[in-house]
Amino acid sequence: MVKRVLSSTIITVLVGLFFSFLAAMSLYQSEQQSIKHEIQKDVENAALSLSRELNISIELLYALRNQLVMTENLTESNFVALAEAVMDRHPNIHAMEWSEFVLAKERDLYEAEAALEFALFEIVELNEDGNLVSAGARSQYFPVRYVTPFEDNQNVLGFDLGSRTSMKNAIMMSWYRGVPIATPAIRLKREFEDHSGFLMLLPVFYGDPETDADRRSALRGFLLALFDVSDIFDIAISNTVKQSINLELLDRGLNRQSDIIYSNVVDLGRPPVEGLSYTSEPIYFAGREWLLRGTPSADYVDAKMSAYPQVIFVVGVLIFSLVAYLLYMLQYRAMTIQKRVDEKTRELREANKKLEKLSKSDGLTGCYNREYFEEAVRSEVRRTQRDNLFLSLMIIEIDNMSKYNAKHGRVAGDKVIRLISQSISDTLKRPGDLLARYGGETFAVLMPNTKDGAPIAQQCMVAVSELKLPFDKDEGQEIMTVSIGGVTILDVSHLEELKVVSYAELALGKAVMQGRNEYQWMYVPETNQPPNGG
Repeated sequence: MVKRVLSSTIITVLVGLFFSFLAAMSLYQSEQQSIKHEIQKDVENAALSLSRELNISIELLYALRNQLVMTENLTESNFVALAEAVMDRHPNIHAMEWSEFVLAKERDLYEAEAALEFALFEIVELNEDGNLVSAGARSQYFPVRYVTPFEDNQNVLGFDLGSRTSMKNAIMMSWYRGVPIATPAIRLKREFEDHSGFLMLLPVFYGDPETDADRRSALRGFLLALFDVSDIFDIAISNTVKQSINLELLDRGLNRQSDIIYSNVVDLGRPPVEGLSYTSEPIYFAGREWLLRGTPSADYVDAKMSAYPQVIFVVGVLIFSLVAYLLYMLQYRAMTIQKRVDEKTRELREANKKLEKLSKSDGLTGCYNREYFEEAVRSEVRRTQRDNLFLSLMIIEIDNMSKYNAKHGRVAGDKVIRLISQSISDTLKRPGDLLARYGGETFAVLMPNTKDGAPIAQQCMVAVSELKLPFDKDEGQEIMTVSIGGVTILDVSHLEELKVVSYAELALGKAVMQGRNEYQWMYVPETNQPPNGG
């Protein structure tokens, strides 16, 4: 009897130990999985925010390039004013440079002209000892003509960017493709520590070349911006992830090996939990591929883990009669964890929707940005071809905006742009019409299933004129006006997507050439023009 009771007790304890161990391990794994999911969501959310910040930087360069294109006689004061206006609003840009394209036969004349602005100006390069010397003979040069801030970067004045192989490769890629290219990470010297940074290059052309051959012959120079990775990281990440996750930013090179260019360590006292480390999806921008890796600290995991596994194990060994209750608690705890995961998932979806909306909007006017507009054009052309409909599109340019900014400043200019964009938006009656900011002072309107958009263009010009925005009260009663170029596609069966915008730009060019405050409308094919067309 004693042996039977003892055996029964031992068996009960062993069974209780076995099931308690299984229950405790099950809960432990569930909490570990929940923590892993939270880390993945935090890191992906941070990567999305970082990608958005990088794309904003690229848009800034495009906006500045548009201003440079409109400046025929670029001087140091012009460049510094435009560049510092951007740098003041975006502190992650530490320096901006303007590099011009110079052929070998033009070098002597170029140096002589530059010397009128900067004494003893010369195109230079680094020798093997790291000293600046006169650049050797080459077929073409890319010297730095202007730089701001000048005091911290005056040593790069006249430096030939094409003298360094890595920089030359980036220049050629950016030149021939006509897109921004970012260099691999470089070291930036600070007062107490070194930081990683990178240069972003954007080609500036004469006119608007469309093909590789056109770009090769129309190069004017390059706009360069120096970014500090830590500043971009702090702006994009500071409000998106918890302070107890160690983050590393990796730059993946051509050999598929990843170099750490920035790291944020939150706890030096205890090693992080490498088993829960997570690497985000690649962040692509300007020819680079970055990865964001997050590793939770021990405090992060401890805060998420509960004492339930240990409690369940002890209680299960002592009182096996409570197994049913303990299983109930396990299920309840699992439901609680799942509910937390669902809540986090819902929050992430809402955050992604907000980020997606922001990525489609223009920060100044609130209307759609150019990237979303180009996607809408491609989609609408395909739909129009499929359903055999009409399609109209117009591009609206605010006349003499650069002169207005020079006279009244960027703040007043931004206010004018917002007022005009609101006026155009109020003029568009149909919900299908899409208004987007196409450039610095340029808007584009996509009008699906519209047989003739010329009357709408007239209404937009009237609406802007009724604002009666004075250009300069001291010089007369001249008000701000717009020029409009548009196109109506009556047969899109064989039309390429990019040509729709090209027709509208061509019409805008005609309106500008006729003295501005005009509109020009084209119909494709021209034999099908409506009798009342613009």
